[in-house]
Amino acid sequence: VENVTATIVHYLTFGTLPPLDSRNRPYFAYGKRIHDNCERRSHYDAGQFVRQWGDEGHRKGWCLYEMGCKGPEAHMNCPTIKWNEGTSWPVQGGHGCIACAADHNWDLMTPFYKRLPKVPGFGVEKTADKIGVGIAAAAAAGVAAHAIAGASKKKESKEQEKG
Repeated sequence: VENVTATIVHYLTFGTLPPLDSRNRPYFAYGKRIHDNCERRSHYDAGQFVRQWGDEGHRKGWCLYEMGCKGPEAHMNCPTIKWNEGTSWPVQGGHGCIACAADHNWDLMTPFYKRLPKVPGFGVEKTADKIGVGIAAAAAAGVAAHAIAGASKKKESKEQEKG
């Protein structure tokens, strides 16, 4: 209702439709991925996923991607306007997004409880560990290279003094 009302108000106010996306839908409603505005997104980035309904991650509000949430592929403003006059929406209530507003939703997004193929992204905690190991390895390589170069110059200097 909110999106229809906003579209009508925009038309009555400005005499034109609001900016539209490539499918002629109001961009303000369909222009952003649900995943990017989801309150559980930080858990996705941290690699914290619900693995089973009712598990510890589910109780703590972790990401529902592994349980079939289609938020990474759905474009809608549900996390912003929510449902029932802004009270809540399925993901906030503990159920994954089924991409109900997506084109060909029933053909492309089912079965609803099966996760999508791997969606690009990264896990903050895992990435930080990898970066830390990489930096430590680079620092060790730098120290070793410096030590070798120093020893080589020292040897060269001694040979020049003798010669």
